[in-house]
Formats: sequence, structure tokens, C-alpha cells
Amino acid sequence: MRAAYKLTAVAAALTLVVTGCGTRPEATPEPAKGGGELALATPFTDALGLVEAAKQGTQKAKSSTTTIDGMLGAQAVTGTVKAFYDGPATKLDANMTVDGETVGMRLVDRVLFIKLSGEQRAQFKTAKTWGKVPLDSEEPRRKAIGKAMQRSFEMGDPAKQLEMVEKTGKIIKSEQTQLNGVPVNHYFVEFDMRKQFDLFLGDDLPADQRADVEKRLEGKDLRVPAELWINAEQLPVKMTMDMTALMKGMGAPESVDAKSTYTYSDWGVAVDVSPPPDGEVADYIELMGG
Repeated sequence: MRAAYKLTAVAAALTLVVTGCGTRPEATPEPAKGGGELALATPFTDALGLVEAAKQGTQKAKSSTTTIDGMLGAQAVTGTVKAFYDGPATKLDANMTVDGETVGMRLVDRVLFIKLSGEQRAQFKTAKTWGKVPLDSEEPRRKAIGKAMQRSFEMGDPAKQLEMVEKTGKIIKSEQTQLNGVPVNHYFVEFDMRKQFDLFLGDDLPADQRADVEKRLEGKDLRVPAELWINAEQLPVKMTMDMTALMKGMGAPESVDAKSTYTYSDWGVAVDVSPPPDGEVADYIELMGG
């Protein structure tokens, strides 16, 4: 169960490798005065325009490195995700630390490989160093995990995550500033978590469980503040999200600190991900006893 929790925690962290959302704007903003060859455009005032411009940049680049530093419930989550996003050809190399424990993952050729810690190898009674989960398996248990992880990876794609701002958020205000010496448009965004729950859960949640979630959300302030920094190429370079107030409203202790920071770099840099040697890999579901 502990291994399953860590896998779920990392999946949730990957899901939160986020940025913004959109549809094509009717007109391109005029570039601001000053700047270099690529001048910083005037900030968008609507989520549609912001996201469409950013999606064009991320879809062109396809690859990036994301550094994560945040909290997942009471657990600290840090790490780095190097990924190439291209539908079924998506590949990813993630090295995360969840509550002090390191979790490694690779996604390549539609197979997820999970690095086993020494504690897990002892628990599973195996000398193998990797467990694998095929994302396209039709066997019920593997299919269920594969589907959940696939959604996490898809939502980790910045181009898809950009849709979150359009569908579940709004721009409160913006400014032009610098981030680490780079001119950026700085957006202050507010997310509606009820809409995010609907977007992520879709129709996958059974009616009784959905009713329970709705009951817990009733009367709660579900607004979550976030900040987004976009460079002159309309690529996200940083995002922060603060879910502290939401979690306290849902019953978390007053001491909870649920702030997360995502830093994006290496846009367009090639990502090389190889599967582990066959002799080092075991079936993850079989290791967990089904």
C-alpha cells in the first residue's frame, strides 16, 4: 500500500506540472516598446488570448524541463521532470522526492517504468530494480493503473495544462517585470477548484463518491490564487499555486502550508529516455500482489 501511495503521489505531482489555457485571439497584441529581437508583447487581459499564444509556443517546442517544489497534503514533493510531449510518442524521465523518499519514473514506448527503492525491493522480495506498467494493457488491473497514469501524463503536458486557465480560471491582473533578468509578463490568476475537479474527474468517479465530494465542497470558498510568468516567446517560465486556504477550508490543520512552485526551462531541448535493461525489470502489478 505504501508503494501504491508513493506512485499516486508522484502521479498527482506530475498532474500539477501546470501553466494556463485557450482559443485563438482575434488579434495579436502590439509588442511593448523596448526589448530585443523578440519584444515582450502587451499582456493579455483574457485567458483565451493568453492560452492560445502560449499553447502555440509549447506545442512547437514540445519538450521542457520542470522543477517542482511544493507540498502534497502534508508531504513535501520536490523533483525534476524532463519530458517530450507528442501524444502516443510522449516520453518522460521524472526524479521526485516524496516525503523524503526518492521515486524515479520513466515513460517510453507506452510503458511506465517505476524505480524500486531498497525498501520496496525488500517488501516485494525481488532483486529487480524497476517495475513496469504497460499503459495499453487490456488486463483490468493494469488497464486501471495505466488509464490513471496516462491522464496524469497527458495533463502534465504544458500544452494541455494551458487549457486549465481557460476552462477553470481567470486573469485577475497582470504586469510587465523581469524574472532572473528576463523580461516577462506576470499574470495573477484565480482558479475555480470546483471546475478543476469536474475537469480532472470527468465521468470516472462513481455517483456515490461524486455526491460525497460535492457534499464536502458545499459552502466552501474554492478559489485558488496562482501566478504565471510568460516570456517574450510566449513560453511559461514559472508558476506558483497556493492551495493553503482551500485545504484549511476542507478541514486540514491550521499549520498546513500547501504552496507549490513550478519552474520551466530547456524548451525545445532534446529529451533522451531509454527503457531499463530487461533483466532489471519486473511486472509492477505482480510485485504488488495484484
